[in-house]
Amino acid sequence: MNFQIIKLIVWPKAESFPPREVEFKPGKVNVITGGSRTGKSAIIPIFDYCLASSDCNIPIDTIRDHASWYGIVFQTETEQMLVCRKVPQGDKASNDFYLSRGEIITVPNSIKKPNENKDGIKNILNTISSVPYFSLAGVDGDIAYGARLGFRDLMALIFQTQGIVANQNILFYKTHAHAHREKLRNWFPFILGAETIEILQARQRLQVVEKRLKQLRREMEKAKTVSGSWMANMFGHIKVAKEYGILQSDVSGMDNHEELLEVAKQIIEDAPEYSQTKLEDVEAANDTIAELDREEERLSIEIGVIKKQLKDIANLRSGFIDYGNSVQKRTDRLQISEWMEDMALQSEGCPVCGSSSHKNTASEVKKISSAFKIYENKTKRIAEVPTSFSREEERLKSTLEDLLENRKKHQKRFDLIMSKDKEAQAEFQRKKNMFLFLGHLKASIEMFESLADGGEFQEEIQSLEKEQGKLQGVVDSQGVARRTTRATTIISQGILHHLQGLDVEDKYRKIAPRFSVKDLNISVLSNDGNWHFLAEVGSASNWVSFHLALMCSLQEYLINQPMSSVPSFVIFDQPSQVYFPKVKRGEDADNKNKYENEDMEAVRNIFKTISSSISSKKGAWQSIILDHADSDIYGDIEGVHEVDEWRNGRKLIPQEWYAPVRD
Repeated sequence: MNFQIIKLIVWPKAESFPPREVEFKPGKVNVITGGSRTGKSAIIPIFDYCLASSDCNIPIDTIRDHASWYGIVFQTETEQMLVCRKVPQGDKASNDFYLSRGEIITVPNSIKKPNENKDGIKNILNTISSVPYFSLAGVDGDIAYGARLGFRDLMALIFQTQGIVANQNILFYKTHAHAHREKLRNWFPFILGAETIEILQARQRLQVVEKRLKQLRREMEKAKTVSGSWMANMFGHIKVAKEYGILQSDVSGMDNHEELLEVAKQIIEDAPEYSQTKLEDVEAANDTIAELDREEERLSIEIGVIKKQLKDIANLRSGFIDYGNSVQKRTDRLQISEWMEDMALQSEGCPVCGSSSHKNTASEVKKISSAFKIYENKTKRIAEVPTSFSREEERLKSTLEDLLENRKKHQKRFDLIMSKDKEAQAEFQRKKNMFLFLGHLKASIEMFESLADGGEFQEEIQSLEKEQGKLQGVVDSQGVARRTTRATTIISQGILHHLQGLDVEDKYRKIAPRFSVKDLNISVLSNDGNWHFLAEVGSASNWVSFHLALMCSLQEYLINQPMSSVPSFVIFDQPSQVYFPKVKRGEDADNKNKYENEDMEAVRNIFKTISSSISSKKGAWQSIILDHADSDIYGDIEGVHEVDEWRNGRKLIPQEWYAPVRD
């Protein structure tokens, strides 16, 4: 990702002063040199703060007290962006941001009010870096620290603070915190390009598919356990069906579940409305009960029809009355006929146009008024429900009473038969049991079909297994592991290449170290043939050299990838700290001629190594170095640009911003 720094800006609290601008060149080694307490070590915290960090590590007092806003301008593939953030109040980071985008950014003299917040800036930065919009956590959240990768997480790869650049235990920014470390470790295969967004999407879907498959297989095994007794139960069902007279064929010799299933389905299809037990078994009771059933059904239908008709009449009556009342109200409000008569009596002229030249005005108005009266009288009659409604309603009520009485008599007759005829009781119970049996049989058939080949369980399992195979081919865990190993091997070889010009022991220039994504660490081969982490290697000069070589190699690798989410710059704070200041006792610390020649050459090689790495990639990445070392050491190195020298009173925060006003 092309993401290089153009400017750092600090706006003063006193608007009488212009903002402090520090300009950087893309594709170069940008150096800010200076003494202690000049603000060099505040640069990384300011960058981090403007890039939407949750907290603020900018040094307190001078750098906060006299500033109102901090800002950075950076260049992307298509535009420049100015991102500014208000100075924190107390120990709370501000949520006030100011954003400006364009082909070329003009820095405002002051910022009056914010136009963005932290979440908005994060969303913009996430979009620019093309980080995935999903997490690594499984459907049950079973991957610890697998939350969505954000632009903020990538700060680990671009900031080498003073406490990290020469650290033997930690390679990356903020990975001393366990949560940051584990999240970066989980996402490193994607960062290195060993995993793509398509692979991550497939992995997410694969987790869903595998969970569903596990559930279906568990349910199917449970159902199969139940179905073990299905054959025996089905023979029992069929025996009952023969007793009810709804199956005539013999199935005693069947041992195939498909044949039994067909017989059971036929029983359901041929199910009668009542039991078909033979007359010689039940005598005359069967016919009597069947006749009573038919009569009860007829009465129930007729009662339902009469109730429906009564309801319709009631609805019609209600609607008729409501409509008549509505019309009557409108007529009463208007009273057109009376109004016209009154107008004719009160005026000598025409009540319509006011003219007195019309002949027979009064008689004509009276004719119109009479016509309106006829319609008004008809309207009044609308509200009167026709007497035919009442006659029909009474007739239906009478019919309903008769039907209800007949059904009551029918029920008494049925109850009498049931109480006196044991055979009738048995037939009634038999009929009831038959329909219960048919319900159980149907449920048993449906359960068995779901287990048979082509059933719903099997069909869904086969579909998911097919999808699982395709997804596993896309995810290709072994392929991801191979690509990750290949990436770390390339990075390790790059580290070895850069160590050739850095201040390390000779043996570390012969065999490539091992950069481990799993451990986020570097291992080196010892004299006894064993691999040891960097913490077990002596000398701070070795530690800082491995850090520098790793960051150069990592940027080179990422630039070669088709797509990278990591910004293309690295900031090093005091990489020469293990060498300077080393002066002879009693001599001035600012006297560069007193530095030991060996240490000066080691520091010079730091600048040469980083510059060579950037040059080899044609300026595709950028470095910013904050150091005590000055141009006497790096001044003639190609690709090194001195941004500013903060000595002799020159600092990040100009002295006039906080110098006392003199009378």
